[in-house]
Amino acid sequence: MKTDDLRYDEDVAFTLADDAATVSAIVRRTPDQQLRSVTIGDWTAKEVIGHIADMAEVFAERVRRCATEDQPALVSVDQDKIHAERNNSEADAMALAKRLQAAHATIVRHLQQPGVADRIGMHAERGPVTAGWIGAYHARHAHEHVVELQPHFPPA
Repeated sequence: MKTDDLRYDEDVAFTLADDAATVSAIVRRTPDQQLRSVTIGDWTAKEVIGHIADMAEVFAERVRRCATEDQPALVSVDQDKIHAERNNSEADAMALAKRLQAAHATIVRHLQQPGVADRIGMHAERGPVTAGWIGAYHARHAHEHVVELQPHFPPA
């Protein structure tokens, strides 16, 4: 999937906000046991929610660093290692949703500041990337997972 042309704009900001709200709604109306019993690929729905929250925090930190540092080095992360360390299947689902909401708000808050979306970070694998690209990449990644979750947990 091509990602070179990703840009941050108001649509990305609304996607981040909407997806955090969707996850929050899912965890508010769904019993924990159901979140643990539905599987999407190799993970349970609750683990997918935890993964989205984990990656949101990683990407929010990257955006923050781009906003406040000159060309920060952005290391790659091992999502499977984070998954094992966090043990999100045992976490409170609402706490996961709140972490996601806070991280998405952080991304939007930083990227709404003039000039921040164009600030550069040096990614270990991709090389130079803008803070806006980082925000847009995460928004797309998170949205793909939220779209996977939605059919399993339709509104009542």
